[in-house]
Amino acid sequence: MSQATTGVRCCWCDGSLAKEEPGLWWCQTPACRTRQQEYGVGIKSGKAGWRWLFVPTPKQVELCAAPEPYVLFGGAAGSAKSHGARWYLYRECLRPKPAPIECLLLRETFPELERTHLRRMAHEAPLIGAEFIPSRRLMLFPDGSLIECGHMDDADAVQRYLSAEYDRIVPDEGVRFKPGPLLELSTRTVKRRAGGRFIVVTNPGGPASQMLLDFFIDHQPDFDQFGDALQTDYDPAEWRYIEATLDDNPYLDPAYAKALAILPKARYQQLRHANWRVHEGQFFGEWDERTHVVAMEPSRDALWFRSLDWGRNQPGCVLWWVVLPDHQLYIRKDWKFQGMSEQEVAVGIQRIDAELELTKIAYTAADPAIFNKTGATHTQAQFTGQSIGESLNYYGLKLVKADNDRFNGWGRCHALLRPAPDGVPWLRVHPDARYLIRSIPNALSDPKNLDDVDTDSDDHALDAKRYGAMSRPHPLGLRKGRVRFAEGTMGHLRELVRSGGLGRLGSESVRSFHA
Repeated sequence: MSQATTGVRCCWCDGSLAKEEPGLWWCQTPACRTRQQEYGVGIKSGKAGWRWLFVPTPKQVELCAAPEPYVLFGGAAGSAKSHGARWYLYRECLRPKPAPIECLLLRETFPELERTHLRRMAHEAPLIGAEFIPSRRLMLFPDGSLIECGHMDDADAVQRYLSAEYDRIVPDEGVRFKPGPLLELSTRTVKRRAGGRFIVVTNPGGPASQMLLDFFIDHQPDFDQFGDALQTDYDPAEWRYIEATLDDNPYLDPAYAKALAILPKARYQQLRHANWRVHEGQFFGEWDERTHVVAMEPSRDALWFRSLDWGRNQPGCVLWWVVLPDHQLYIRKDWKFQGMSEQEVAVGIQRIDAELELTKIAYTAADPAIFNKTGATHTQAQFTGQSIGESLNYYGLKLVKADNDRFNGWGRCHALLRPAPDGVPWLRVHPDARYLIRSIPNALSDPKNLDDVDTDSDDHALDAKRYGAMSRPHPLGLRKGRVRFAEGTMGHLRELVRSGGLGRLGSESVRSFHA
C-alpha cells in the first residue's frame, strides 16, 4: 500500500510515484509498474513472498533496457547514477543467460571507488547470493559471472583493462577520466555484437566533458582529431544519451536541490540542470547555442568576406562571413585545415566558395603575422622568400592584414554575442560551422589575464573569429550611424537606387528628377 507520494513524475505516463514498503518507489500505472518489476532485483522470502532489494526508477529502467552499445547516463547531480549503474550490473550477472559475463566498474581514483562502490558491494553481496573478495576488488556470482572493480590512477592497471575484454564496462563519473583512455576503454567491449555495452554514468564538467558531448549528445565528433576511419565507422544510432536529473529521483532529500544554490553559476548549471555546454572559467559566457546557432541561407549578393587563422603543424581555420541586410553578422561556414601548403589551402578555400555558390568575396582578414618573412620559403623556387600571406594572395585570396589587438578584439567578440535591441544576437552561426561552435563554449579565460583566452586551449577558430570581428565596425555602430534622408531628396533617391527600389534608374535620371 502506498505510504507517500512525491513530486517526481514517471517519465512514461507522467503519473506520480508512490512509496511502498520497504521504502521503494513505484509508478501507480500498472504497465509502468510491470516494467519496473522486469528490471528489479529481488529474492524469495519464505511466507512473506517476494522481497524486492532494488526497484529501478522509470528513468533507471531506460538505462537498463537501452539496446545501444554505447550509452551516456546522467547529467544532474543526485540522479542516482552510481547506485543505478551498480545494481544494473548485479542484474546483468544474476539474470539467466547462455554464458557467464565479465563486467568492469571503474572510478577515477581508488578512494572514490572505495567510498562509492566497494563498501556497498561488501554489504550487498550476501543479499543477492554473490561473493565479494575485497583483496581482489571482485564480486563473483554463482554462474561464474563477475564484476571487477578498478580505478584510473594506476597506469599499470589501466593498461590491463585495455588489454582485456569485457561484456559490460561502466566508467562511473567518466567525465573525470582523460578523454583518450576513456574512448579506448570503449573498444574493450569487443563482444558488443553479442550484447556488449559501454555505459558512462556522470555529470558534466571535467576533462572528458566535451568528448562525451560530441559523441553521445551532439553526435558530431571532431573527425579531424580522430582521422578518416572514425568518420566511416562512427554510427550516431549506436551512441545514446539518457538524461537523468534530480527530478527523476524520488529518493533524494528535497533540500538537496536548494543546497546546490551556493555553487558558482557554471557549476550550478551543470549539476542542477545537466547543462553540458557551460564550463568553469568559460570565456564566452554570452554563448547560447539555442539562440546563436541558426540555419539560414543568406543572399549571394550580400557582402561576403572571410577570416583566416593560419596553421601548418597546428590547425588553421577559415570562416565565411555575411553582412545581413540589418547589418548583423552571420558565419555561414568554417573549415579546419592542417599540414597543408599555401596552394592546397587556397584550393580548399576556393572549393568551398564554389560549394556556397559565391562569385565575389570582398576580402579575407588574416593574421598579420603571416605577412612577415621569418626565413620560411615557399616550396616552389619562384616564390623563394615570399611570406605565407604573399603566397596566398598570389592564389587569389585577397588577404588583408587583420587587426591583432587581442584586448579590443575579444571585447568585440563578446559584444557580437550579445542581443541587439530586437533580441536577436548581433552574430549568429550556421550549424555547419561545427569547429567554431565547439570552440566558443570551450574557450577558457587565461588564469593570468581574465580578459584574454587561454592559449593552451584550441583557439584557432576563435582567432579567426576575432580577425573577422575586428575587420568591420560593430553592427550597432553601423545601424546608429546610418543617415536617413527625407523623401524627395537626392540622398533618398540614391538610397533607393542602391537598394533596387528604383529598378535600373541611372544617375542621370536621378539628377534630372532632383532638378
